[in-house]
Amino acid sequence: MDKDRKLYEITYLISPALAEEEASGFHQDMKNYVQSLGGLVDSEGEILKRRLSYPIKKMSEAYVANFRIILEPARLDELKSKMNRKEILRFLATETVRYVPPKMSFKPRVIKEAPQAKTVKEPQPKPAPQEIQAANIEEIDKKLEEILGK
Repeated sequence: MDKDRKLYEITYLISPALAEEEASGFHQDMKNYVQSLGGLVDSEGEILKRRLSYPIKKMSEAYVANFRIILEPARLDELKSKMNRKEILRFLATETVRYVPPKMSFKPRVIKEAPQAKTVKEPQPKPAPQEIQAANIEEIDKKLEEILGK
């Protein structure tokens, strides 16, 4: 982009009295006029019919159109005077900057190998409880009597 040129975004409301094809033709005429001024159309938006939040020039609907242009600041006044027409309800011309998304710092992700499946030892069956001998029970009874003092 030249140092003496700037990037502008132009948004305007076209009267709903025009048919959709006429509104598209009017939008194309505006872009052609910008090119005749020595400007460059950077990007163009769609033309959409929208209901307005409040009436403008007694109209509750309008076609919304926009485009971005690269133009010399001295020529912007000529464009603004051209946009003061009965077909345009309102317009806005703003100086803007090109959005450059930040560089992503990409670090490759190292995929670790899947852990090896561990071999699970099967639980060994518990040994069957040994039968308590009657003698053991008698010894336990004696000890309990001693403790309890009987």
